[in-house]
Amino acid sequence: MDPAFTLAWQHAVGHVLPEDLPMAAAELLAEGLDSPALRDLAGRSRNEDTAELDALLHRAVAELGVAAPDHGTAERCLLHHLSARLVYGDLTPREVAARVWHGMAETATEPEARFLAVATEECCSCCLDSLDIHHPEAFRSWEARLGASAALLVSADDNPLNPEPSHRG
Repeated sequence: MDPAFTLAWQHAVGHVLPEDLPMAAAELLAEGLDSPALRDLAGRSRNEDTAELDALLHRAVAELGVAAPDHGTAERCLLHHLSARLVYGDLTPREVAARVWHGMAETATEPEARFLAVATEECCSCCLDSLDIHHPEAFRSWEARLGASAALLVSADDNPLNPEPSHRG
């Protein structure tokens, strides 16, 4: 996967905050990517104007020949990323549920929408805790359904994280 595309979608969904962009840019430089805007961004302070840091990121991504994803595509990337991390045991179902929100990914495919629907069945972590304490069988059923929907999403053909040119512009 293209690290510039990854940074772009993670920034779009709030996983990389504007003040963290200079360090993220420096990491891309260390990985061998290079462009004038990327060097400029890497040399900035985390205390600079966030709008300017955002603009530098978009310019750097464009200079690297990568199309920054729109917000809907970035949300879809997040769903695929979370489903893979759940399937491979890097995240628990609770951690996945804490990272998604109702109404995200309005352009979701059917497998993405199914994963999101299961992940957001309970409104918050307190509700998940209550379900686990008062109805452990229902909680285990939810975990199993989330795992199954994540497995289907991981195997989906239309993964926006796939570095195929059709996903990168």
